[in-house]
Amino acid sequence: MDRERLIRTVEAILRSTGYKTTRMEFKGSCFDIVASRLFLLLFIKVVTNIDTVTEEQAEDLKRLAKFFKASPLIVGVKTKNTELEEGVVYERFGIYALRPETLYDVLVENELPAIFAERGGFYVRVNGQLLRRLREERGYSINELASLLGVSRKSLINYERGEQAVSLEVAIRLEELFDEPIAEPIDVLNSTVEANLDVTPETPLEREIFDRLKKLGLGVVKVKKAPFNAVSREDEFRILTGIDERKTRSTVKRAEMVAEVSKIVNSDGVFILEKTRTEVVGEIPIIPKESLDEVHDADELIDLIEELKKEIKKQLFG
Repeated sequence: MDRERLIRTVEAILRSTGYKTTRMEFKGSCFDIVASRLFLLLFIKVVTNIDTVTEEQAEDLKRLAKFFKASPLIVGVKTKNTELEEGVVYERFGIYALRPETLYDVLVENELPAIFAERGGFYVRVNGQLLRRLREERGYSINELASLLGVSRKSLINYERGEQAVSLEVAIRLEELFDEPIAEPIDVLNSTVEANLDVTPETPLEREIFDRLKKLGLGVVKVKKAPFNAVSREDEFRILTGIDERKTRSTVKRAEMVAEVSKIVNSDGVFILEKTRTEVVGEIPIIPKESLDEVHDADELIDLIEELKKEIKKQLFG
């Protein structure tokens, strides 16, 4: 399956289950689709080969997930060595990765996967308390059950403590023996990731604007692989922030993409340029950096963004 078809497939699955989506057309972007439904927000990277997702893209994806309290996800069909298996969860730099069929099972069939891939094979995590209760109810000692399963006594103790994953073969033997599901499902739509939010600006202009925004009381997180350069926050207000030396066709295209993303993530957006005239592109204000001189705190910046959006609507609709 080529990447374009894969993206369309993922979009169709999401929309069929009530998600609002928008797609990125930005080279090297850390995400290709952003999707929201009720209280769920997903940033999704879609690739044929999940090994092509770079560490830089993954770190940005995790930063966005952390900032927006969203879940990052990679959807693909293979690694450099093998096809991805349906119903199995893989990982790339700490982000869940799965096939589109598995995503379909999760969203449409409400079936969470339980199997995950690691070096050496497929594994599951078991409900340790349930395993211990079943063992004791059926009258097995630790040594007896370990011998039946072909594992060490220490491994079985670790299974019951929830400290060790179980190979798929052993998990199947356990479920056949006790005739009860003991595998813990993996909630791929509600993953928690660790992310470094302290990233150095890449240009002197970025540094200058980040410093100005911080002085206004905004928290600023740098994003390298997205149509915006940073995400900024003050309490419940979040701003997708683009930065550029001057207005170009690329700037306009990026602003249009940010306009679409901002609707899905329920945020404002602004582009701050070294030199430009003030205007609005797709409901995203483009302002010169000097405009920040007239702003004294985060609330005033938010007011400025809203006023500019209102002005453009007046011009368009009278």
